[in-house]
Amino acid sequence: MIAWLESLPTYLAGIVIVGGFIVSTLAVGYLVEKFTPLEIRSAHNDRAGFILAVIGVIYAVLLAFIAIGVWERFQQAEARTYDEAASLATIYRDAESFPRPGHIRTALRAYLHSVIYDEWPRMNRGEKSRISDALLESVDRDIRNLPVTSMQLQNIHAQMLAAMDTALMDRQTRLTIDFIGVNGILWTVLIAGAYITVAFTYFFGFDRTIMQQLMIGSLSLMIGLVLFLVMALDFPYRGSISVEPEAFRALLDGLKSIGT
Repeated sequence: MIAWLESLPTYLAGIVIVGGFIVSTLAVGYLVEKFTPLEIRSAHNDRAGFILAVIGVIYAVLLAFIAIGVWERFQQAEARTYDEAASLATIYRDAESFPRPGHIRTALRAYLHSVIYDEWPRMNRGEKSRISDALLESVDRDIRNLPVTSMQLQNIHAQMLAAMDTALMDRQTRLTIDFIGVNGILWTVLIAGAYITVAFTYFFGFDRTIMQQLMIGSLSLMIGLVLFLVMALDFPYRGSISVEPEAFRALLDGLKSIGT
């Protein structure tokens, strides 16, 4: 179910999640009101309030914990793209110190093209790009086989190797983040907790039903929006709200001023 929602366009997923949650919770309220007399619910308002406060705090902490964790992972995914691009820029510049740097630089530009136009669309579909893998591994082999004939070149070569290792690590982390979302058990707890929290508010007796529906509908809207936010940011490289390859585009444009 979650996978199907994440495959929908963002606006449509928002309508389904938020709208569906509000409608379903109002339907639960209708059933509670129909089968539980107002006098019984009103008589237990004070005691129900204490229990609802505990339930609300527990669910709020859980929801905030998941939302913050998903947002931090989204930021980490974006930061990794810039770290990877910075390492590749270092390699591209340092290649000038060696004879015939054109081969490494051409391979790096090919890798950037592959990441932007092949790998990113694949990541948006939850797939990997073997072309990008092969190109970056080819660059790594070329760097390791560079002729080191002086102490100065040895230092530059060591810097290139360190940058290459960092780029490979950042790339692997980027790909790993794209395939790790919120655990299915956590989704079950989040959704069940949302319904329990909202359903419990219907045990309070209101003099006017419309006021009860407005207040609880607003609560459902707020919880539904946060659930939608968690779903939208769950996989940082997928959907309309996703990390874009801006770091690689900027690097590819910047390489034109460095030379071939």
